[in-house]
This record gives sequence, C-alpha cells and structure tokens, in this order.
Amino acid sequence: MDLEVPAATLVALLLATARATGFVLLAPPFNTRAIPAPVKGALALALSVALFTRIAPDLPEPTAGFLIVAAVTEVVIGAGLGFVVQVFFAAVQFAGDLIDVSGGFTLQPAYDPLSMNTSGSISRLHYLLATTLLFTSGGHLMIVRGFATSYEGLPVGGGVPTDHLAEVLITAFSMMFLAALQIAGPMVAVLLLADVALALLSRAAPALNIFAIGFPVKIMLTLALLGLTFPLLPPALDALLEQATRAVVSLRSG
Repeated sequence: MDLEVPAATLVALLLATARATGFVLLAPPFNTRAIPAPVKGALALALSVALFTRIAPDLPEPTAGFLIVAAVTEVVIGAGLGFVVQVFFAAVQFAGDLIDVSGGFTLQPAYDPLSMNTSGSISRLHYLLATTLLFTSGGHLMIVRGFATSYEGLPVGGGVPTDHLAEVLITAFSMMFLAALQIAGPMVAVLLLADVALALLSRAAPALNIFAIGFPVKIMLTLALLGLTFPLLPPALDALLEQATRAVVSLRSG
C-alpha cells in the first residue's frame, strides 16, 4: 500500500517547522539549556503539525527558489517573535541584576551552566522563580497561543516586517526597564537608604572603617529583606506575558 502525501502539505509542514524552530530557540521558557535539543525539536515539530493546516490553503505552487526564500524568512520571523518574548521576560532577571549591583552580590558572580555565562545569585534566583511561575500559571500556553495567532498578521510569503518589528522592540525594551524598576524598586530604595546611613555613620565616627563593614551589612540586609520582591513577581510576570502576547499578535507584514 503506497501512501501519497500532497506536495503542498509537505511544504506547509516544512515552513511551519521553520518558523516554530526559530521561535522555540529564542522564546522563554523553551530556550533554556535545561531542555535538551531533541525535546526542542520535538516541540517545534508538534507546533508545526498543529498549525500547518492554517498555511497550506494559501501556499502558491512550490518551487525550489520559493522554498529556500520562504524557509529562511520563516526562521527569521520565528526568531524575531521569540526575541520579542525574551526581551519582555528578561525584565525579571534584570530586576535581580539591579538588586545584585545594589547589594554587592556582583563582587562574586556565579557561573550558570545553563546560560553558559556568569550572573549574580539574586538574578538567577529571580529567573528560576519566574520560570516556575510561568509553568504553574499556564503562561507558556499563552505564549504558544500568541505564536499560533502570528500567522494571521504574518502569513507565509508576506515578508519580514522590519519597520514594525523595530517599533515593537523599542516598546519591549521600554517595558522591560520599567518592569524591572517596579520589581526591584523596594529593595533598591532600602539599599540606597542603607548607603546613606553608612555615609552618615562614617561622618559621625571617622575612625570606623566603613569599607570593611559596608558590604557585609548590605549583603545581610539584602538577604533579610529579599522577600519584599517576591510578592511583586506574579502580577509583574502576568503583565509582561500579556504585553508580550499583544506585541507578537500586533506584528503585521505587508
């Protein structure tokens, strides 16, 4: 028994896999090294199988040139969508970086084997908490839904919306910095007041070596009051995911 699959179906599956692969490689929480490469490939293939029927009816007659150009374009579009989501999600880690800098934890950064770089302890803690909240709240499903809706504004063969993508990225970076300041604001304010108190103490007691006790005091204060930022993470993460989904859906080509 011979099984025949129409060429248009195979082309649609190939192009859907190309966009899904670019998206999975960059969009959190799927871009972490904790997820093995075969699992990422299986996830991209599963997304393409679920979505290729949306693009199959509108595909032109497949040719070699069309396949090459369309596949490269789909990978770029998927990577662009994933990068937009990553910028919004990076606000949580950036908030941890602000606390690390203010609290003195950047003096001894830790090596992160998942991201293959060095990062502060508080920054990594915030990122892991945000990833956990993302799965427990179903935020990853919202991200996948936004990706699925992207075919309405970015159909296959429509080109890369570079102008609109630049505008969305500027908005995403602005929202990232604003959300990071909102999350880390209470801790940064407390540590700033601690710096002022240590400065006044150095003026009141000049013989006291403030540099010897300043960093331990700030580190102890950071660890004691770190819980101030935890209640702010769930609402901030929900708002960031909503903004990321809107940004992905708002992209239009042509």
